[in-house]
Amino acid sequence: MQNKKSAPNEQIFSIVLGFWQARALAVATELGLPDLLAEGPLHVDELASRTKTNASALFRLLRALESIGIFTQASPRVFVNTATSESLRKGVSGSQWASVLHSLSKGNGPFEAWGELEYAVRTGEPSLDKIYGHDFWELLRRNPQANAAMNEAMRSMSGAMTVAVTAAYKWSQFPVIADIGGGIGTQLASILDASPSSKGILFDQPRVGAESISHNRMEFIGGDFLESVPTGADAYLLRWILHDWADMEAAAILGSLRRAMKPTARLIVIELVIPEGPALHFGKWTDLQMLVALRGRERTETEYRALLTAAGFDLQEVVATASPLSLLVAKPV
Repeated sequence: MQNKKSAPNEQIFSIVLGFWQARALAVATELGLPDLLAEGPLHVDELASRTKTNASALFRLLRALESIGIFTQASPRVFVNTATSESLRKGVSGSQWASVLHSLSKGNGPFEAWGELEYAVRTGEPSLDKIYGHDFWELLRRNPQANAAMNEAMRSMSGAMTVAVTAAYKWSQFPVIADIGGGIGTQLASILDASPSSKGILFDQPRVGAESISHNRMEFIGGDFLESVPTGADAYLLRWILHDWADMEAAAILGSLRRAMKPTARLIVIELVIPEGPALHFGKWTDLQMLVALRGRERTETEYRALLTAAGFDLQEVVATASPLSLLVAKPV
């Protein structure tokens, strides 16, 4: 039997409720409650003592979160983790701890930027710049907490996506694969493991090299992709790079690659591709994150095709993966 469609007022209230739930989740994560409960059941009075909070108020927070499957009571006022709250512990496999802090906690940038969404909509400029007086990248340079939260959030979010990207394409056709802006090399290492005949070039800012994954067929090269990238590769990857930038900067990045690529090489852009039409899609919401926090944007296939054509590429195919990401495969012309 199909569920009854929500009335308009119920749909609106569910969105309001979602905001309340998100902030409650953030505070519970900030207090480290999932890690404390990893030891086993604890009475709310003990949790309040360890977190220096008000026991009555903390119980109300936990009770509300229990109602949506985060924590449960083993006995009255004695709480334990659920599978969901276990995923909010630091350092566990598949942890969402950093993702919650990056997106929903104060002081890391995105939360404040969303609070000024109206400014971004009125001006087309990132509201984060208005709040902090500088851009997101400068915020990360100045704020180690925000930088750590963002980096860990991206790594935890991308775990399943990395596997899906690797499985979606025949990488063994490329003797040398260059991952441009590839971070610590998680995606490239996964691809090399799946393609033993390939070698890899990991290209990113020089400071990233110290943190990069060690792989016997992967070489790290430091540089700035707005200026130039290594030559000689057979495939060039851009994963979650172009969406960080407005069209002008994206064109400059693509220009660097076009100048470096030999005629037989392939460019593989790995991004969320927004579908045409009104359907719910993750990319439509990360696009607003780009609006408030950066100068980038998510794009449709038509928009990517235009961007690539202007930079001297021909978009040959779009390959879906078992994740929200797609592969846009292009050749130089």
